[in-house]
Amino acid sequence: MVRNKVHCEQKEVNMKQEKQTIDSSMSLSKQRKLQRQKEIAHQKRQKKINKILGIVVVVAIIAGVGSYVGYKIYRNATKIVASDDYSKYIADNGFIDGVTATEAIDLCDYTGITVPLSDVEYTDESVESDIQSQLEQHKTLDKKTTTAIADGDKVNIDFVGTVDGVEFEGGNSKGEGSDLTIGSGTFIDDFEQQLIGHKAGDAVTVNVTFPDDYSNDPTLAGKDAVFQVTINGLYVKPEFTDAFVKEYLSDYASTVEEYKTYLKDTNYNTNLDKWLSDYLVKETTVKSYPKKYLSQLAATMKNSDYNYYESMKSYFAAMSPDYANKSFTEYIGMSEVDYDKQLRSAAKETAKANLIYQAILEKEGVTVTVDDYKEYMLGKGATEEDYNNQIKQYGTGYSVQQMVKVKALEILKGMVTVQ
Repeated sequence: MVRNKVHCEQKEVNMKQEKQTIDSSMSLSKQRKLQRQKEIAHQKRQKKINKILGIVVVVAIIAGVGSYVGYKIYRNATKIVASDDYSKYIADNGFIDGVTATEAIDLCDYTGITVPLSDVEYTDESVESDIQSQLEQHKTLDKKTTTAIADGDKVNIDFVGTVDGVEFEGGNSKGEGSDLTIGSGTFIDDFEQQLIGHKAGDAVTVNVTFPDDYSNDPTLAGKDAVFQVTINGLYVKPEFTDAFVKEYLSDYASTVEEYKTYLKDTNYNTNLDKWLSDYLVKETTVKSYPKKYLSQLAATMKNSDYNYYESMKSYFAAMSPDYANKSFTEYIGMSEVDYDKQLRSAAKETAKANLIYQAILEKEGVTVTVDDYKEYMLGKGATEEDYNNQIKQYGTGYSVQQMVKVKALEILKGMVTVQ
């Protein structure tokens, strides 16, 4: 019994070992099969991922190209193209074509406006400042004056400069005389100050040191120099007399008192016009802008800026070759996109003002003509040729629109109270 039991136990052990061997063998085969299945599944997933990534990249490229093309289409549609047709969308009576201004805006009540006198009057101090400006413009060189040179005076001098006793290039005025305003910083530091207190006819020795970074002539940088200066004379103001007015200001007056009255009246009216214009714009709301007129307004503004840029380019190119190479965007100091945005904003401001003036004339039942504009121009001192050139360049509509503003403000000034 014991032997049978042992035999049975041994048999059971042998069967377990055999089963483990078979299981082990089957497990290894199975593992290899499963591993292969995993590899195949991984490869399939990777192909799908690569395919998806490829589609994403293609879509991104298409989107990028689409965005670029879309931007180009958008920019071409929104870019302001300069136009010299200033009278387009403006009728010959100066009104915006097809637009009733009183319907396009909520016009403020312009009757019974009170204007503070202090905001528009031209004071005696302002008059005196204007007169002094006139006298400054007509200074003459006085070679006999005994007045001592002071800071701010304009003088005429001749000079010979030397370094270590040797005359240097550009340091000799050659007796041609050179105008100099004391304190302007035109000459080397301390040169101008050493002339203060001297008089016409004086010979002055001026000692200076060229700056270390003197770029006009690096060979002189940091060196001491001596200038022998002759003061030819001082520029002095004339007296403001009736004779001065008749000689230089006869288009405006013939006496001192007449000119002062002219200054007061003219500047008062200018100040009042501006005050009223600002008030109207501030108190009025635009309901709808005339789109075609607004776009054309921006286009003509751009044309005017282009023309000014070209004229300034030609003017400065002779003095500075670098200026001739400046692009329009360099000149305006911004991108054309930003510039166009500013133009649209400016065009809206101008359009709003023009709608206001037109609305006032509509409400008052007043119209103006090109003949009114011509009379206005000639009354301001323009010539027949000036008028013809104006019409030729800007057209009738645009020119008469200026008269719409004049007439509207004229109407308002007849209603306001200034106190």
